[in-house]
Amino acid sequence: MPRTRHEPSDGALESLPAERNGGKGEHIRDVLTAMVLNSRDGALLPSERVLAERFGVARMTVRGSIDALESKGMVRRVPGRGTFVQHPTLTHSEIFRSFSEDMRMRGMTPGAKSYRARTRPAARQVAANLDIAPGDPTHYIERIRTADGIPMALERTNLAAARFPSLLKVMERDDSLYEVLGRVFGVRLESARQTVTIARLTGTEAKRLEVGEDTPAFLIERISVDNMGKVVEYGRSLYRGDRYAIQMHVSPPSQGG
Repeated sequence: MPRTRHEPSDGALESLPAERNGGKGEHIRDVLTAMVLNSRDGALLPSERVLAERFGVARMTVRGSIDALESKGMVRRVPGRGTFVQHPTLTHSEIFRSFSEDMRMRGMTPGAKSYRARTRPAARQVAANLDIAPGDPTHYIERIRTADGIPMALERTNLAAARFPSLLKVMERDDSLYEVLGRVFGVRLESARQTVTIARLTGTEAKRLEVGEDTPAFLIERISVDNMGKVVEYGRSLYRGDRYAIQMHVSPPSQGG
């Protein structure tokens, strides 16, 4: 079976970068990390023998580098079969925090790309959820949210322009929306109501998230409220199904006396 374009091949090693200062082991870890991040989940890595020959080191050195990736959950070894790419699954918990804050707490660097923002009249659904009148101006922000440069979610959110008139002037592509709202407008977010459903990505959405068409995703509808009980934002965002898991805390009903 031919390899997909996301599966590393032995020949791909020929184009790997030259060694940097810092030692063979560190260089091999850097190269393998880049290979993993640019490969599909489940892709087979080159064997220890092939890697040892390519880098001119003992197999023990290669094994140590792979051990480091395995300890981070980036690869998994299957005895008799080889070492496979394993993309980590992030748990989407009930704790209310921004995407940027969430990624930083996981030790990842948040970012964004494909940033689009404009002011437009509120459609009926948007107006109802923002508690404004249909046709009132709203700021619409759409961007791909990334973690360590990897696309994780297609974020779409709406805010009342009358309340945040200068938002699009002060908001930069990589900014945390919640941090900007707090710093510039003094907003203190208190809670959010979320509805999670399953969706299939369109061809355009899948291309932007760098996954296959019709890939399952979580559609998360969120209405965020500040400490005064006022609605701040209404969003409908798509989170990659291969990168996220939804976590909920459940408990038995309280027992009556």
